[in-house]
Amino acid sequence: MAEKKEAVKQDDARDLWSQRANSIPITRYAKETADSEKLLVFSETGGGKTNFYLQMLTYLKDVKKIPKDELKMFIIFPDRPQGLVKLYGLIPAEYRDCIEIFPVGTYEETIKATATAVEALEEHHKKTGRYGWIVFELIENYWTFSQDYFCREAYGTSMAEFFAQMQSISSKDRAEKRTAYEAFAGPFGGPWPIIKFFHNFNWIDRVKRMPFNIIFTSELKEEDNKDSIFSDLGYRPAGEKHTQHKVDTIIYLTHKGNKFFMKPFKLTGFRRLYSQLEVTDKNPYEVHKEALEKLAKMGHMVSKMDDIEKQANIKPPKPKEEKKIIKTVSKTEDGEKEGAISQKELVTPEKKEEEATDEDVWTV
Repeated sequence: MAEKKEAVKQDDARDLWSQRANSIPITRYAKETADSEKLLVFSETGGGKTNFYLQMLTYLKDVKKIPKDELKMFIIFPDRPQGLVKLYGLIPAEYRDCIEIFPVGTYEETIKATATAVEALEEHHKKTGRYGWIVFELIENYWTFSQDYFCREAYGTSMAEFFAQMQSISSKDRAEKRTAYEAFAGPFGGPWPIIKFFHNFNWIDRVKRMPFNIIFTSELKEEDNKDSIFSDLGYRPAGEKHTQHKVDTIIYLTHKGNKFFMKPFKLTGFRRLYSQLEVTDKNPYEVHKEALEKLAKMGHMVSKMDDIEKQANIKPPKPKEEKKIIKTVSKTEDGEKEGAISQKELVTPEKKEEEATDEDVWTV
């Protein structure tokens, strides 16, 4: 019976080569996805993460003039509800019926909520032509959910109960001093590849490929990797460490006293970052968009095709070198030879237009 099942699986795999997929012209693909965002905002508690994406709704209303029937947002929310409810007033009144919340507390609830939101946003796109938003609050929780899901599937108990049991065994057996996490890891690398499969392949990797706008929020975790883009800060977004590669934009929010600041660590599609900006009493999302516009005007924005080629490691052909024509001054008895560059042009070159300075970007 087992041999028959194995034969069926092999036949299925071979059959894939006889099937065909539908391609999408790159012009259409770039046009349809160019305006969608994959953004990660991280900060300490109270740094303004929820405020950032709720203020974004005011930007969409006042600047982008998006009608209420063309906006749809789902918030996947594993945190205490009071944090979101206290900022309810930041949501424009006409948009409040366009936003739905999924309170989640397990891996299963997260997958179901994500799938339900995606299905609704697909219908929304068919009706309006606009891609909606999914917000995943506190992404570190989903990494914990994945670990807990593995424990329940593999050991029939929650991660907390499993750790308590392992800690108890470890303390009794003095010859084998292991922490709960070391006991959890086990031999041959332990369950981490499986847990990453649940978290990455089965969830976040699917999310990052979706055309919808995605916002992740995260608190801080200490960063001791000197090669990390966060090494100077000393902190990175909490959660699974490769999450930073799943998004286009990473923004750090912080506050000192009553002053709030914003600093980018990643801006896919731009050759440089803008510096730290104060956003006290401002709409941080609007400040972010204005800074991107100024970077683009200064010529620091790369085209979508340039970015795709860079990620695919495709090197563009070198442009042909143009032969430089050197003009000289020649004189005759009647004066300068016709067609030659004049002495005046030679000693007084045309003044070039002044280039935009960095200050034009930083004073937003």
